[in-house]
Amino acid sequence: MSSFANLVVNEWFKLTKKRSFFVAFFIMLLMPLGIAFVMKNFMTDMELTQIGFLQSIIDFSGGGSVFVFLCMIYAASIVSGEHQLGTIKLLLIRAHSRSKILASKLVALLLFMLVLLLYSLLVGLLVYFIFFGFGNLDGSWFEVVKASAYTLVYTIVYLSIIFMLSILTKSTGATIGITFCIIFLEGVMTMLLSRYDFAKYVLFFNTNLQVYENGTPPMEGMSLGFSVAVIAIYLIAIVGIAFYVFKKRDVA
Repeated sequence: MSSFANLVVNEWFKLTKKRSFFVAFFIMLLMPLGIAFVMKNFMTDMELTQIGFLQSIIDFSGGGSVFVFLCMIYAASIVSGEHQLGTIKLLLIRAHSRSKILASKLVALLLFMLVLLLYSLLVGLLVYFIFFGFGNLDGSWFEVVKASAYTLVYTIVYLSIIFMLSILTKSTGATIGITFCIIFLEGVMTMLLSRYDFAKYVLFFNTNLQVYENGTPPMEGMSLGFSVAVIAIYLIAIVGIAFYVFKKRDVA
């Protein structure tokens, strides 16, 4: 177990040594500053609570989409970047199984996602205090927790897809390109397939768990538990494919 922890720490340090690592944190600082500035100076008639402000930052249908894209960019290079630089060969000659090495990369990626999320919430809270003071505590903090959970689930789905694609393509650019195409076509696919009953088993019909907030499922027969189960099955398959290909592929 300690050897696996060391691998995770090593992967984390490799992430932090990249010049682009802190770009994500800088962007997640600029975003709430920009939102607060606009609301403070151009939307003075709108009452804004701390809860509402944090939700606007982390909700993936709003500012949280920036968070999702940043995590996706880092996921695209965590494996394919090593292939392109040739460092993957040096990594695989160590006394660790390929599965353990790949798992450490996946864990490091999930840690990056969680750290960036917590940082975004903390920065958002500080920005709110600076611009609007310490008042307006109306609302439940559970709403922020739910918004964060919905964004995390959505992000994890796409991180898993990108993680698999980065192994299949061994190219960061191709991985990002294919993923953006999938996101772009997601809305089109859901619209075209919504007339068919089997569509409820398609992954992209289930990634937005926030739709259950109003109590109306996207399709008949769907529920929050159903969507969670579908997502879990797809994630197991996607990650399983990634590990299988990584173990079998010749990197020479």
